Amino acid sequence: MSVINPRNRLVNCRLSEVEYEALQAACHTKGARSLSEFARTAVLRLLDEPSAPDAPGGARGETIGRRVSDLELRVEQLLRLLTGVGVASLERNVSPPPAALPNDLQHY
Repeated sequence: MSVINPRNRLVNCRLSEVEYEALQAACHTKGARSLSEFARTAVLRLLDEPSAPDAPGGARGETIGRRVSDLELRVEQLLRLLTGVGVASLERNVSPPPAALPNDLQHY
């Protein structure tokens, strides 16, 4: 029986010992038949993702974008809280700055 799409192209990359061990562990955990099968499946899955034009940073960029959006929302919430509290009550809870620096620090 002939293969419709024979795998006759080779892609090669170098891994550190730590990366190789992580790849072996992931391969074993996912139950792949071989490192080649696992790596091929993972790479082809990345190509199918909507963020493929930015790959490999596409997914990472989306994660960063979500985090920035979340941070913006939290800053807005914090500003609303601070506005509701009022500046006068905040000033009462802040320690005043020291009146003068010690002599040995004044030249800075």
